[in-house]
Amino acid sequence: MEKVQLGTLVKITSGFAFKSNLFNTDKKGLPLIRIRDVVRGYSDTYYDGEYKAEYLIQKGDALIGMDGEFNLALWNSGKALLNQRVCKIQSIDERLDQNYLIRFLPKALKDIEDRTPFVTVKHLSVKDINNIQIPLPPLAEQRRIASILDQADELRQKRQQAIEKLDQLLQATFIDMFGDPVSNPKGWDLYKLIDLGSISTGNTPSRDDADNFGNYLEWIKSDNLNNDEDYATTATEYLSEKGAKKGRVVPEGSILVTCIAGSFDCIGNLAMVERKVSFNQQINSITPNDTVILEFLYYLMKISKPIIQNASTNSMKGMISKSKFSEILLPIPSKEKQIQFVELFKKLYGLKVSHKLYLSNADSLFKSLQNQAFNGTL
Repeated sequence: MEKVQLGTLVKITSGFAFKSNLFNTDKKGLPLIRIRDVVRGYSDTYYDGEYKAEYLIQKGDALIGMDGEFNLALWNSGKALLNQRVCKIQSIDERLDQNYLIRFLPKALKDIEDRTPFVTVKHLSVKDINNIQIPLPPLAEQRRIASILDQADELRQKRQQAIEKLDQLLQATFIDMFGDPVSNPKGWDLYKLIDLGSISTGNTPSRDDADNFGNYLEWIKSDNLNNDEDYATTATEYLSEKGAKKGRVVPEGSILVTCIAGSFDCIGNLAMVERKVSFNQQINSITPNDTVILEFLYYLMKISKPIIQNASTNSMKGMISKSKFSEILLPIPSKEKQIQFVELFKKLYGLKVSHKLYLSNADSLFKSLQNQAFNGTL
């Protein structure tokens, strides 16, 4: 299949470095698209000043984030302005279908991302994009490929939407039953975390002694909590039996909480563990006592993230000491009410697991079709 240099087929518009003193969150002017806004499709930051028409973005325009992860997404909101380190890409050659381009680019960008060296953050250049070689079958074939991938992607999106609706249902039910824990409108009794279970802070056995690390016991880090999973993901590093004796170990049925992080947003991320694990010093744990049911306390703490973050040092990075963590106050309802909620939690969790399995299969199907499409075998 013929391959053509992408730069000969597209127009790339780089964003502008708008003056930050003209930024606002009062919705004055136009939304300003920054890197963090590309995937989510909206912006909370506005720019109220002069601009050139070339930086105007409309709904449906294809945008690429050029720092960190090189994501491509279609802008999902109305008129907005293109900020620096974000670019717009569009076909300007009748030989290249725009939808085909959009379906081709994500893998090509991921390939560039994977081979780009970095010290702190990876950077993508317009030159990198222009140098991409794109397979260029006839237009009719491009449209057929784009249509097949659109349908496969729709399957993925429906599964993801089903998962999101289950999450929304659980949160709405919690608020209906117990109220917002931040304001505690139903007046539940407040308990300190230290009164709800045993608390410990993780540690790192000395790396000077290689024998502290091996394959005996998982050593959980904050990365294993910084996601939407209810249970901690599997650790990539393990302690040896010797290291586990020096480490902090909690039993199954515990909750791990990120309390030291490079980003304040990560403070308060948490997950349950259904197996015995060790964990590092960025994490505090709580193993619930008889006052509270594990799954209820987990979800209460999840929805109470602002309360947990409020115990932080409030620096750009953030930290919650064990003593501050222990003193956090949470509203605790009766055991009967907890049981009612946990029954629903477990039912919805089972449904989520099923949907995630289907989503994983849909992802695999999409990637397979994508590989076939751009290798000329679809």
